Amino acid sequence: MKLLGIESSCERVSVAVLIDHQVHQRWVEGGATPSDQLIPSVLDLLAEHGLSMASLDAIALGVGPGAFTSLRLGCSVAQGFALAASLGIVPVCSLDVIAAAQTAERVLVATDARMGETYFAAYARGAAGYIAVTEPACSPPEAVTLPDSGEWAGVGSAFGSYAAKLLPNEARLTVADATAVPEAGHLVRLAAQSLAQTPAMDAAMVGPRYVRDKVAQTIAERLAQGGKA
Repeated sequence: MKLLGIESSCERVSVAVLIDHQVHQRWVEGGATPSDQLIPSVLDLLAEHGLSMASLDAIALGVGPGAFTSLRLGCSVAQGFALAASLGIVPVCSLDVIAAAQTAERVLVATDARMGETYFAAYARGAAGYIAVTEPACSPPEAVTLPDSGEWAGVGSAFGSYAAKLLPNEARLTVADATAVPEAGHLVRLAAQSLAQTPAMDAAMVGPRYVRDKVAQTIAERLAQGGKA
């Protein structure tokens, strides 16, 4: 199986290829606005490993939740490549991608959703990887709670952005790692597992997973938080 993966849900954008069981990943330069570098990075990665777009089985896409502009960028690039090469897209939740890199038995993934909120979901390790215990949701960090039983490892940027508000006195939270981000290398492995059971989607039907409806603050809200009109 040959897959291309694009993960652009956070400030660190990455791309990867899966060639049978081997994964090759690279980070995309450009920080939170890698628009000029994403397509060249994909083309360079494919060329480096002797792949053409037509030789792929599908494109894996991290669909969020995450940064709206970056998500739209990744989605549009994946759709453009997929439509041009008649490929399907395998959408993968970006919180699932973060969880896939962990080793704890139970993991709470929480990322900074901006606007004083966090995206989060809980996972438990199963025989074939992590299984979602809760669906991805968006709420203020102080409203996030752990599932009913057991010890949990916390990972994701929200544990840095909202350290004082996100489960600060929760004894069952044994680790809080704010450095974890979704990586395209883990994305393509999850996509390959998905393809074993479910066909790739029509590229035109794939879109970002926003989780919340409100994607921007009003001018009054920005001013109230010290921002600019």
